[in-house]
Amino acid sequence: MRVESSVDSLGRGSSREEFQRRQSSRSGELFRGDASATVGGGSRNAQRLYLRGVESNNLNVTVDGARQGRDLHQHRGGLTGLDPQLLDDVEVDTRPAADQGPGALGGSVRFRTVDAQQLLDPDEQTGARLRAGYATADSSEQGSATVFQRLGFDWGALAHVSGANRDDYETGGGDNMPYSGGGDRSYLLQASRMPVHGHELRLGVQRHSFEGDTLSGGAGSDFGDPRVEHRGEPEKQELRRDTWTVEHRYDPTDPNVDWQARVYRNDNRLKRLDQGTETRALEHGGDLRNTFSLNAGPTRHQLTAGFDYYTEDGRLEQDDGPRLSYTDRNFGAFLQNRMEWERLRLSSGLRFDDYTSALGERNPEGDAFSPNLSAELDLAAGWAVFGGYGEAARGPGGTMPIGWVQYIEEGNDDQSLKTEESRRSEGGLRYQGRGLVASRDRLNLEATVFETRIDNSLERVGGGPPHQSGVRLGQRDVRISGYELRAAWGVNAYDTRLSFLSAETEDDDGDPAGVSRRLAGSGGDRLVWDHRWAAHETLTLGYTLTWVGDDTDVPDDEPERDGYHLHDIQVQWQPWADEQVTLGVVVNNLFDEQYAEHTSLVSEQDGELIVRDEPGRDIRLEAALRF
Repeated sequence: MRVESSVDSLGRGSSREEFQRRQSSRSGELFRGDASATVGGGSRNAQRLYLRGVESNNLNVTVDGARQGRDLHQHRGGLTGLDPQLLDDVEVDTRPAADQGPGALGGSVRFRTVDAQQLLDPDEQTGARLRAGYATADSSEQGSATVFQRLGFDWGALAHVSGANRDDYETGGGDNMPYSGGGDRSYLLQASRMPVHGHELRLGVQRHSFEGDTLSGGAGSDFGDPRVEHRGEPEKQELRRDTWTVEHRYDPTDPNVDWQARVYRNDNRLKRLDQGTETRALEHGGDLRNTFSLNAGPTRHQLTAGFDYYTEDGRLEQDDGPRLSYTDRNFGAFLQNRMEWERLRLSSGLRFDDYTSALGERNPEGDAFSPNLSAELDLAAGWAVFGGYGEAARGPGGTMPIGWVQYIEEGNDDQSLKTEESRRSEGGLRYQGRGLVASRDRLNLEATVFETRIDNSLERVGGGPPHQSGVRLGQRDVRISGYELRAAWGVNAYDTRLSFLSAETEDDDGDPAGVSRRLAGSGGDRLVWDHRWAAHETLTLGYTLTWVGDDTDVPDDEPERDGYHLHDIQVQWQPWADEQVTLGVVVNNLFDEQYAEHTSLVSEQDGELIVRDEPGRDIRLEAALRF
């Protein structure tokens, strides 16, 4: 059967090699090489991830299997705080499947940290890596230290600490973006047992914290531009995530046993230090699954059966306002069968979710079945055709910030808060070939048409300051449709990948829906063309072109947005053959383009578009010592 890599040749997902080549320093930069995954917002507190136009609150986002939960505040993005130096890879999956986990209305994003054994050569027992870096756009100073050790034959241990101090960044043209700086701290302790007699075990403890000044609400916070307008004074905020994970895998020679069990504890906190306010979401969960490998006549099957569960408890404690709390629980059971018969691959599954929520005085509960069916047929000469359809569901309020509990009024009874649902469909052509242009070259092509419908997503009806009378919660529908093109070609030490996304977001009346917090947003057509050349065994060169077209398909009350194009270059050099020292230079936005992502939230003043610009030219220098 086909083995599905977390980082495929067409550029879905990212690997440790790519993080290091780009000198990625925060989680929002991990998707810079993929047109279908965009991060809008500009400043750290406003950043949000969109995958094929679906915002990350509608994805199943995990770190080592730990679900990352919801936004802690209306005016803060939910992008997970991570040090890319900790990661082995990022897997992105937009295909419908029952075993993607709970809340995967638009797919899944899985971050996986690195093990000690992956950093050690076969004949090494102990190793360490020191890294220091500097970036000009935000005058950031960064450093990290990692040590890794074998413990006997099969165990390994790893400890990592890193920090980054950033000033407000400069936009294209040289303006400063207020309230965009801050300090990051990341820590990881991990023990891992590599497969022995089929058993593999990973235990990890992570902490990531960020502290900086920001605006908490109104124009200039996560929308608009603080250089032009803002309400209130900036305040110091601290965001902290603590994650504990345990994972066990068992894969003996028995074809009926391929076991995976995970449990986790995830603790997210947001403190508004000047206001004496703390928002906290504490989640416990896990999943258990087994994959059976079966042969039935001419067909081969991989049947995955399992269940997952989480409970999330949140609270908001504030000096000026009510104490708010919520509880969200979900139990899921799933079956997913992946069958191969000659040139046909068929995947079918069914998921059951049972949810219970306590939103203030409201207690919506319910259950839902979500089927899926996908097929791929090999044609001739390396071509294949594929298509699929799938559904997903979760309880109401899955994207709701904790502070919204106060807006659940009498009009929002348990029955009026409907189950949030999605329907995804896609179809397309795929090609794999070798030796077409040069001897031993490799070419992969893919064209996909897709549509995602999300129904009953929760939103706030009305605006104004907190506690304003007449504000309540409502539910809305949205449709994201478009097409995606991917190509990858390589020969010897050179590889190039191209991805292109054209998508539009519409409401249930078929009108443009623009960009919505925690729901969806697209923009102009987007193309990313990445090149990597290992010019010498000690020298790697890279170049990335990002082109974005004008966004003219906007709601009547929103202005159109201009397109832009960016050029990034990357250089990695190991001056000595022992690979102990690595020097790197990266220039992002080489020509200092002034631009804003189309998924950044805007405001309007006197007919003018007011939006937060992204960083301008950013020269990054890095030195790493491995011993």
